Amino acid sequence: MLRLHDTLRNSVEQVVPAGARALRMHIPASPDPLAYLLPDLVRRVAERQGLRVLARGDARELAAPLALNVHPFSPLPYAGEPVDLVFGDGGPDGRHRVVGGPLRFEGGEAAESLLAEVAAAGIDPLAVRLAFLEHHYREPVTLTWDLLRSADRTVRRWRGRVARWAESPSAPIAAGRAAAVREALDDDLDTPRALRLVRELETDDSVAPGTCFETFLHLDHVLGLDLSSDIGKV
Repeated sequence: MLRLHDTLRNSVEQVVPAGARALRMHIPASPDPLAYLLPDLVRRVAERQGLRVLARGDARELAAPLALNVHPFSPLPYAGEPVDLVFGDGGPDGRHRVVGGPLRFEGGEAAESLLAEVAAAGIDPLAVRLAFLEHHYREPVTLTWDLLRSADRTVRRWRGRVARWAESPSAPIAAGRAAAVREALDDDLDTPRALRLVRELETDDSVAPGTCFETFLHLDHVLGLDLSSDIGKV
C-alpha cells in the first residue's frame, strides 16, 4: 500500500489502514497550477490500488491544472467527515499531512502564466508534469526552460514509440516491470526510480513491442502523460 512522508510524525507512514476502501484528501486551493500535481499523483496511485478517492478542493481553481492532466476533485459528501490526508501546512486536521518540497521556475516562484508561457514556446504542458516526476516530491525542484524542453522531447518520443508499438500484435504487460514501478511509487512516491524503470523498458529490445505497448499504457494511468495520443498518427 501507498506510503508517504507524514510531516506530523516525521516518518514514512502507510496512508490508509489495511482493508480500507477509501482515501479522503484535502487539497488547499492555490493559484499555482503546479500545486495540484502532487495530490493528483497520490490520487492516481491510490485509485490503481482500488481505493475510492474523495477529495475536497475548489473546482474553480482547477481549470488551469486540467492542462496538466489533473483530474478535477469532488467535494467530500458530508461536512465534517474525517480526512485521512491533508496536503500543505494549512487546512483541517487529518491523520496524515504531506508537504511537497518547494517547486520553482527559473529560480523564482511559478507564476499563474507558466502554462500559457509553456504553450507559447511550443512545449507540451505535460512536459511540466514529466519534469515534476523526474524529482522526488519532497526535494526542492527548480524547473528551467532546458529541463522543460528535454521533458518535451521525452514525452513526444514516448508517444511516438507507443504509436509504433500499437501496430504490433498485442501481448500481456511485462508484469514484473509494472510491479517494480508500482513498488517504487508505493515507496513514498519514488518517481525518479519509477521513471528509470520505464526508460529501461523503453530501450530493452528483448521485450516484444506488444508488451511494451500494453505496459506503457498501463503505467500511463499513473504517469498521466497521454502516451496514447499519437496512435494512428504515425
